[in-house]
Formats: sequence, C-alpha cells, structure tokens
Amino acid sequence: MAASFKKHKIQATRIDAEGLVSSRRLNVFLVGTDRVEEVLGLVEANCRERTIEMEDKEYNGHIFVDVQRTIVIGGATVFLMGEARLMKIKGLYNE
Repeated sequence: MAASFKKHKIQATRIDAEGLVSSRRLNVFLVGTDRVEEVLGLVEANCRERTIEMEDKEYNGHIFVDVQRTIVIGGATVFLMGEARLMKIKGLYNE
C-alpha cells in the first residue's frame, strides 16, 4: 500500500498497530487528500482478505481447552471524514 501511495504521489502517514483478534501486525494509513476516488481505487487494488488458522482457548463448561479457529483477516476498513477543506501547515523554518 505504501509503495502504491508513493508511486501515485499521495501523501500518507503509516502507523503500525496490532490486531485484537489475531494479534497480528496491522498497517494504518492516514491520508489527507481531495483525490478520494483515486485513493479508494488504490486501496481496493492492493488489499486482499484471507483466512488463517488460529489457536484459541474455549471454555467447555469444566476447563479451558485448545481449539483451532479459522478467521478472516486482511482487506481494508476506510473512514471518510467530512471536512470540506485540506490544510497543510509547514510551521516555522529555523536555521
């Protein structure tokens, strides 16, 4: 995803996170742009869902037992914020 944003000159900030269900590494991108449809197209072209097998514990009424679960991970969740303007603040330049 990051390479695709760079290739198309879309400014983004990547934040590393960890999933709560699978405890796997997640990439979260913050993108500020007015090119919403282009960004959504890039996300759709670069993200894929997949299934993984995961060990979990389940209470069977007496004890906790190990179980294998198949879960779906991947894809993308996109939040579109409704602000009508895009601002970039460069701050002061100190030599």
